[in-house]
Amino acid sequence: MKPLLPFIFSLLLLGNHCRAQDSLQTVGARQTYAFLYADYGKGIESLFNKQSKWELATGINLAGKWRINLEFGSGNLNPANVINNGNYNAHGYYYRGGVDYVFTIKPGRTLATGIMYAASRFDDSGYAEIQSELWDDLQVGFTRSNLTAAWMEWILHTEGPVFHKDNGIWHNFYWGIRGRLRFLLTPIKQPDFDIYAIPGYGKTFSRVVPAANFFLSYRFNLK
Repeated sequence: MKPLLPFIFSLLLLGNHCRAQDSLQTVGARQTYAFLYADYGKGIESLFNKQSKWELATGINLAGKWRINLEFGSGNLNPANVINNGNYNAHGYYYRGGVDYVFTIKPGRTLATGIMYAASRFDDSGYAEIQSELWDDLQVGFTRSNLTAAWMEWILHTEGPVFHKDNGIWHNFYWGIRGRLRFLLTPIKQPDFDIYAIPGYGKTFSRVVPAANFFLSYRFNLK
């Protein structure tokens, strides 16, 4: 539970700030726009470890208040130290869908909170080496295909303009952070080896885990 406390505390602070800004949501135009975004944080993370991840998202913001989100991604995960004297890998795809309620702080800068449903289809494999001083070492392995998992997410999202320009294509670039608290719905216990990681969810050390996306997005104004 201790790893969750700083994350929960931060979300509570942002949530209070978000509610305090509710009275300011009429500031600026209530624009309807579509958007695309890429998670650049996953790309940077992949450069420094053996895990490969990417994530893209699209959606529409309706009148500056409700944002419908659809996210799609892939993960090739090799969490360390989940099997003693062994290795574990999980790789596959995932999607998420949900809706946010948007609070406008000032034109272009927003806070949002919402919920998402997520699901993943993936394969996993692993092995464990049993060492003995009397006998030859024994290696036990497994490979499983077409596993599925589902979870819910509570979202806290903030974004603002990359370039402070009034017009042109640069005006439509935004970046921000999308904080998540994930609640696993699927059992991870298996007859042989448990599921230790799920693409899109992460390591299954807990049924409630925090996460965050660092993203760059582009808006397409519709009206």
